[in-house]
Amino acid sequence: MDQLSKLQEYILKKSLGYKQKKGIDKNTFFKFYENIKDKPKDIENIIIKSLNRLIERDLIVAFCKKTKYKTFIDKILLTPHGKKIAQKLLGTQERLPIKYKRKNGNKNKRNPKNN
Repeated sequence: MDQLSKLQEYILKKSLGYKQKKGIDKNTFFKFYENIKDKPKDIENIIIKSLNRLIERDLIVAFCKKTKYKTFIDKILLTPHGKKIAQKLLGTQERLPIKYKRKNGNKNKRNPKNN
């Protein structure tokens, strides 16, 4: 696994909790800089560059509006590979999709014996 910046880790962790069909808005990532005293001047460019680097690594997919000169990212979604890495960052274990079927005859109930 490649090294990720703290902002990139924050993006992956935050986007893991959202529903995958709708995506997460890029403006939610500005909260990363709320608690920092020395804020950088151009926060939006830093976030967009981090998003573009995550797209290049195939960790997220972006929904954008594309013009002749520039693309504007609206929402992002995690790819399956990005979801695995985000779960590793959170330390949660993925559940296996195993389904158990009960047999009708094997119920664990005792039949009382009448004397």
